[in-house]
Amino acid sequence: MRKIVLASVSNILMVILPLLGKPALMVHYKILVIILGSIAMWLTQPAFTVKETSDKKSSDRFSVILILAMSFISVVVPVVDWAYFKFDQDGLNWITVLGILMIVVGITFRALAVRYLGKYFTPTVQIKDDHKLITTGPYSIVRHPSYTGAFLAIIAGGVVLESLVGFIISCTAMIIAYYVRIGIEEKELTANFGIAYEQYQKNTKMIIPYVW
Repeated sequence: MRKIVLASVSNILMVILPLLGKPALMVHYKILVIILGSIAMWLTQPAFTVKETSDKKSSDRFSVILILAMSFISVVVPVVDWAYFKFDQDGLNWITVLGILMIVVGITFRALAVRYLGKYFTPTVQIKDDHKLITTGPYSIVRHPSYTGAFLAIIAGGVVLESLVGFIISCTAMIIAYYVRIGIEEKELTANFGIAYEQYQKNTKMIIPYVW
């Protein structure tokens, strides 16, 4: 139930409210694709709670809030640009199809990462008492596959809506958010797993396979 509430609130804030000036676009197929993608993202991960954010502030350093804020910017800007500054909102071409594929692939890859990590996947940065280092499945491809998937799905909004400004801003915002988050997370993981994690870092890229 909490996940449904979070999905509803996020879509109201990020999609519905920005489109109040053009309500007819709220049911446009491109907007529906983005809304469905957002719902899928929320439903395939553990629910975020204010209590957890407060309890884990020493390890998380409120990086989850940074990610939520940057995600908000990354969705709102393309939506506003498309709705109020584009003359043709209905275009369907290979760019739109590419964006939809990015959303599907991104959410699927993220959901797989969440499944492989199991109980160790949490919205905030934290190390559990029986924490194990997972290096199989998507974690054999990159060290943070859930962020890879989320990044791909979130920046896809600008592609679906053909908003160059939105795409650039969303890329920049999410790179900042994940750079900060991963830095915090990897300090905790290195402190907990030591040499094992350092070796994992040497053998596996952070978020983009073979690149970074």
